[in-house]
Amino acid sequence: MTEVQGFKLLELAQDSASISKLKELGADIYIGLTDFSSERVEAIKLFQNHGLACHAWLLLPKGEHYWPNAHNGSAVLKRYETFREWTIDNQLSWKTLTLSLAPYGTDVRIVESGPLSIGKVVLKRLISGSVQEHGDLNYARLRALSKNDNLKLVSIVSPYQVDSREVNVETWKQITGTFNILNDQEVLSIFNTYEPNSSLTLAQLKEYQPGFSTILLGSANATKPLSNQENTRVLNWDETCKYITLARQYDKSIIIYGLEGAIKNGILSQLSNHLTDVKLPNLQEAEKQIAMERENTQILFTILASPGWVAFAFFFLAITFGIAILRTLKLFV
Repeated sequence: MTEVQGFKLLELAQDSASISKLKELGADIYIGLTDFSSERVEAIKLFQNHGLACHAWLLLPKGEHYWPNAHNGSAVLKRYETFREWTIDNQLSWKTLTLSLAPYGTDVRIVESGPLSIGKVVLKRLISGSVQEHGDLNYARLRALSKNDNLKLVSIVSPYQVDSREVNVETWKQITGTFNILNDQEVLSIFNTYEPNSSLTLAQLKEYQPGFSTILLGSANATKPLSNQENTRVLNWDETCKYITLARQYDKSIIIYGLEGAIKNGILSQLSNHLTDVKLPNLQEAEKQIAMERENTQILFTILASPGWVAFAFFFLAITFGIAILRTLKLFV
């Protein structure tokens, strides 16, 4: 996957050594549509002329929160229309239309504001489902449009979305502002940055992989998207080998995020030489930890699925705490 600007994508497409390696692997390329420039058109045609299938990874401008979510569904529909016209005008062909189901862009700022801010926002979102309902309608329209254009639709989902479905609640969707969308395929995002070490990431991959044919593994880029913030766990070759070994055991396809980083870090050049599996660490303790985290997450989602009772419980505890304080103060009067 890559979401670089059009001129940078063209540089990658003109790099004969990288093209050769991609062809050896029989790789596909998920192209983040950050612009609709002539350079991007030229790059896509170069990739396709070399037999590399391209996926249209639909993204919004930064001012519209970049990632599709329940709030910006109408903007995503407009973006799709622009993409469709651009595709027809330039006679481009796509293997899929791909969407990343990402939380609201403001959630990082909410988390940084502390627990009280988080609690207020979460409770508000749980009680009011109108935004999510509106989002679901917009993405149903997107699905209909893409189907009419004979475009296979792929959704990239997180483990939290899987857990929310497992207990048949929409808690994660409501909290984060993600959405429901019918699709032809789902890709599971087991990003290496979700967990502090590769053993836990491997255990998470093993725990969540049933039902998915493709796994998105992690980021090979040194910085995070939309910012110059440092990526503290850049995907390296040793870690990648372990993920490939485990994915191969379950016959899964893999996606690596950050084509440019994979080229710079030597991951792409070494992938075609990866003919044998590597020794995996003992995952027993890591698997226990992931299973416990998953169970706790599902319990929490189930509780939060009844926001009225949650609000009542908080109100009851606040009154009880208040009465206890008053009684304690009387003892000192």
